[in-house]
Amino acid sequence: MKKLIMFLPSALLIIFTSQANSFDATKYAICYDEMTKAHKARGFHQRNRMASIKVKETVCKAYAEGEDLNYEGKGQ
Repeated sequence: MKKLIMFLPSALLIIFTSQANSFDATKYAICYDEMTKAHKARGFHQRNRMASIKVKETVCKAYAEGEDLNYEGKGQ
């Protein structure tokens, strides 16, 4: 039982550390820039700026964490 109690926190720390390091700031910045350009081109950024920001933050965070997304403006 003592071994299990000692092992469990170590395992959780390893899992948490590997997940915490999976964020790619470069991918986030590129995604955010491309989506901003797309939102401005169709007027979404000007009409509803707060919603535009929330969408970009949500989508780009997922993309930077490794989700394979085809977001608005990707590759432009």
